[in-house]
Amino acid sequence: MIDLKLASLMSSKLCHDVIGPIGAICNGAELVADDGNEDMRAEALRLISESAGEASARLQFYRLAFGLAGSMGQDISLRDARNLSRDLMSFGKIRLDWPDEAGGAEMLPKDVVKILCNLLVVAAAALPRGGDLKVTGDVSKGGWSFIFRAEGMRVLLREDVTHILQNGYNESELTAQNVGVQYLMALCENNNVNLVIQDMDDDHVSLAVRSG
Repeated sequence: MIDLKLASLMSSKLCHDVIGPIGAICNGAELVADDGNEDMRAEALRLISESAGEASARLQFYRLAFGLAGSMGQDISLRDARNLSRDLMSFGKIRLDWPDEAGGAEMLPKDVVKILCNLLVVAAAALPRGGDLKVTGDVSKGGWSFIFRAEGMRVLLREDVTHILQNGYNESELTAQNVGVQYLMALCENNNVNLVIQDMDDDHVSLAVRSG
């Protein structure tokens, strides 16, 4: 039953995250349909365009981060993960700095790429007021390692998120609020991946992940 609970909570989370831009598209369509002035129609069309772009970016990113993404094969290029992450972060108050040099276009197992994408989401959540999210990393024949550093005003890593990052997946503590980080830690444990809070202060938090 726990597996079903995890799946149900993840489904609810994804629907919650996508319903915002979808709702904005509906609102924009209603404004276009009304007999408003040209300025209002232009604003409504801008809203529809931006919201459609955000919804598309979220769905494509979520397909990789949470789904099977079967058409991509068992190994996935970091370039794909990086580009989808950039598209996702282009909507909102967080500036993503994930240079091409951080991993390049190396191929990594699908679950490893999912871990990096989910870590991006967890790190971004620590910036409720916006800020900078910097990714550094390296991939070699001996393994791989990445650091996600969130910098901004009042960086906040919730207490329950910190607890799970430090102690790992715990199905008895699974809730709608922490399902994302629980899923991340379950992926890490299943793939022998080490994830730690490297550094944390009022204006930054650094999360480090590496192959086992």
